[in-house]
Amino acid sequence: MTANSPHPRPRSAASPTGVQVPSTLWALGADRFDPQDRWPEQLVARAVAEFSAPSSRVLLIDWPAPTARGNLRVPAPDTAAAVAAIRDLDRDSTDAPDSGESVDLVIASLLSDPLDPVRAAEYVTALATEAMAMGGLLVVLSRCRHGEDGVLLDPAGSVILAAQSADLLYLQHIIAAPVTGHTVTADPPTDPTVSGLPHHVVAHTDVCVFLLPEHG
Repeated sequence: MTANSPHPRPRSAASPTGVQVPSTLWALGADRFDPQDRWPEQLVARAVAEFSAPSSRVLLIDWPAPTARGNLRVPAPDTAAAVAAIRDLDRDSTDAPDSGESVDLVIASLLSDPLDPVRAAEYVTALATEAMAMGGLLVVLSRCRHGEDGVLLDPAGSVILAAQSADLLYLQHIIAAPVTGHTVTADPPTDPTVSGLPHHVVAHTDVCVFLLPEHG
């Protein structure tokens, strides 16, 4: 999606699995997302509200992977803050995928400039499938960006491939964007062209939703 796209009327419908499917476009206020923010507050709150119920267990997975010191994981400060914010929404939130308890919802963020989208997608999908309860949902946040050679990188495709390879059911691709009136808005690109290739205006965040089906 590019800047100045029309704002469609929100719709919702139930999927064949019985999971409620929200609007294809999430209009999250007029303020543009900070491209360095891995856990945009409005976006995370919307995902939690749409895809979990009070008291649900929610796991956050970020990329790059948290650093380790000996046997201890060292979570990033922004991830710890997002965990606390989700707890304020009456959910049992954690960023420890090896806690031993299965979770109802996993939210994974690839918003920290994954220049290797395949590796990032495989990492978050592997952790999510190990932690999710049957019938649980995986929500992956990603955004297009330009590589060092100027080529546009789209992690969403790698995420979908990795999730489907892990036998997750692809439910929906949602666009989250700042909206002013009836127009999706974005700042013009500030980076110069590289190797003669023009830079795209990235005006949205991709929200891909997957289900771990219950068998039998």
